[in-house]
Amino acid sequence: MDKSNNYFPPIHLKKSSTRQDEKWDEAVALFNSKQYNEVVPTLLDYVGNHLSGKKKGDTYEIPHGSVVVSITQTTDELLIKCPFLNIKNAKKVPMMRKLAELRMYPLNLTNIVLDGHLVYFSFSCPISLCEPYKIYGVLREICYYADSYDDEFIEKFGATHIQEPKTTPFPENSKQEAYDNYLKILGDGLQRFDRYMEKRHGNNAWYMLNITLKKIEFHAEPQGYIRTLLEKAIDGLFDGRLPFHDRLLNGKLALEKLKELPKEQFMADLYQTETFIPYKYSGKKENIRENWQENYEEAQEMISNSRFEDASNLIQSCFYNMFFYNLVNEEISKPITDALSQASDLPWSQAAPILLKGMQTIMEDTFMGADYGMDLTKLMGEQMQQSMAAMQKIMANFKTN
Repeated sequence: MDKSNNYFPPIHLKKSSTRQDEKWDEAVALFNSKQYNEVVPTLLDYVGNHLSGKKKGDTYEIPHGSVVVSITQTTDELLIKCPFLNIKNAKKVPMMRKLAELRMYPLNLTNIVLDGHLVYFSFSCPISLCEPYKIYGVLREICYYADSYDDEFIEKFGATHIQEPKTTPFPENSKQEAYDNYLKILGDGLQRFDRYMEKRHGNNAWYMLNITLKKIEFHAEPQGYIRTLLEKAIDGLFDGRLPFHDRLLNGKLALEKLKELPKEQFMADLYQTETFIPYKYSGKKENIRENWQENYEEAQEMISNSRFEDASNLIQSCFYNMFFYNLVNEEISKPITDALSQASDLPWSQAAPILLKGMQTIMEDTFMGADYGMDLTKLMGEQMQQSMAAMQKIMANFKTN
């Protein structure tokens, strides 16, 4: 307990972004010049040039996890439809209540439609209103929530997939390794959390919950119901409507629930599947720097005051936040994973400077990436920015406690 957290590398290679950033600027320029018919095809080229092969006639049929997104463009309208679930044999009253809640929040522009026993996500607008940020936001919203809620509604209410997802399971030895390390991560996280609570170190207890949940995603990247549980637990940590102490207790309950899940259920959710709009953003160095700036300065001050444990927890929270919310290239990921690996299980006084050096590689690098592509600050909204804002608020508490 007097040492830094253990590092568990991913069980498979992390995906990198397939986005072509220059196509984003092209889509924006086409919209601004009123060449509306070219906006959506160019936007899909931005997501990945492989998507052009998914078009038949006027319609793209693009798989994403357990669903298929249909995008039809006519001369004057864009139609997006995504079959979600079959509720014929589901528990209809609670299921319909949850669908109504989902329609109100968190969905924004997307609608939920019931056609007989089939539930669909849908969106339509005139072709002249296909502004790139809006359309990308709609596609991401459909992909994210269809893939997040399907397994929960199947597990809780007995709904069924309209079509079975095409998945590629990991090898059995990789799944066994992931499960063994999953239990180690949870066990260590709970022990450290209890220690911090006994010492009334609420801030470090919160960091430990955040690190533990996101470390599981980083190491095993589970899909299905397990990913839904992780996301809900993480959302709960950042729910400012709840008192801070309640968020800590709820976070611990989430870890205990994850630990009690049957082995077979965890291993069944270890697979790869085809992805249309990734739920992670394409991480750019300038956005990461902006999000880390206050915490970077705080960590430097902590280390100068010999608060090595506090600094280590803060920096590791930043690192696992980055991997949770972003797809990053090796130029960004390697110095971070190197630092995590080198600091693993070291005394705090040795781990903190190593972790800071990893952060420094990103913060002090004078090379800037290409000045084109999507401005993430217009789209990220409540996710990573909320995460970093919450962390910065916690750090402010350190100064007054």
